Amino acid sequence: MQPNIINQLGPLAVGARIRRFYDTLAKDMTRVYTENGLPLEPKDFILYYLLSQRDKLSISDIAKELSLTHPAVIHVAKSLEKMGYVESVKDEEDTRKRYLKLTKKGRQDVVKYQPLWQNVRLLNNALFVQHTQFLKTLETLEGLLEQQSFYQRFHAIQPTKNNTAPKRQKAAKK
Repeated sequence: MQPNIINQLGPLAVGARIRRFYDTLAKDMTRVYTENGLPLEPKDFILYYLLSQRDKLSISDIAKELSLTHPAVIHVAKSLEKMGYVESVKDEEDTRKRYLKLTKKGRQDVVKYQPLWQNVRLLNNALFVQHTQFLKTLETLEGLLEQQSFYQRFHAIQPTKNNTAPKRQKAAKK
């Protein structure tokens, strides 16, 4: 059997490995939701859960709390709106401002999801917390990248562009 290139590349393919890991979890979680007759997609979970814990939230507040972009929040919100779980409402004082909140159906279905989420919490605790401290490591890495982004770190290890780029261009012209 040929070795997996992503595993062979190790740290060079960390993004691909994390994506593959997420895809595996998401595929199985989709199966769990489907077999329970529930339409939620794993990508929509965090916004749905957040809104189940709050009365209403603005897109800006959601983006800030979830560390997502406005377009990402709007994309997930539209998906939840199609399911009939979320609605957009105008602010009573400032009609330019809009909030997201759960619909009646969204609030009713939370009760159906809660036992599944409790089981997922138990399973994830057994998989990621007790055995490997995965979540703690992930939190540490996220904190490091908040202090200095991957992009900033990349450029910190690169020779300055001004010192290397002109030399290459001059050499190419000769």
